[in-house]
Amino acid sequence: MEVTLHEATAGDLVIARNLSSYYVYDMAEYMGWPCKPDGRFGGCDDLESYWAEPGKHAFMLRASDELAGFVLILGRNAEPDVDFSVTDFFVLRKFRGQGVGQRIAHELFNRFRGRWKVEQFSQNKPAVAFWEKTIDRYTGGKFERSNAASRWEEPLNVLRFSS
Repeated sequence: MEVTLHEATAGDLVIARNLSSYYVYDMAEYMGWPCKPDGRFGGCDDLESYWAEPGKHAFMLRASDELAGFVLILGRNAEPDVDFSVTDFFVLRKFRGQGVGQRIAHELFNRFRGRWKVEQFSQNKPAVAFWEKTIDRYTGGKFERSNAASRWEEPLNVLRFSS
């Protein structure tokens, strides 16, 4: 299967907004987030800023020419020892377990060289396992793991490494 990553265009914002509700829905299973009274799960808080602000990057994923997800990368971090962060990473369920996410993550790490921080909600065990395996393979085990609290006071698994 061919997997491609392309920088999101203005027209991709609507698509990413639609996909972000599935992203939040998937996380709700592990986070215990309720469905809203209107039957929706919401989306990414500051999605639009990745199309407007310098230092923020939005990408769309395709697998065999089919839409497969999106990725948001923060390239201007408040932390002095971090150059890049994966803020949101979503692969549609039908493409999971086929190496799509890992290939995309490795491509991003190679595209943006520097010091990385990747966080996952600790309760989201599949995300924690995915990122630890993906980063371990990329770095040959040379990464640091720690814990922190998110701005929502949810515990985070934090992985740091250099590409």
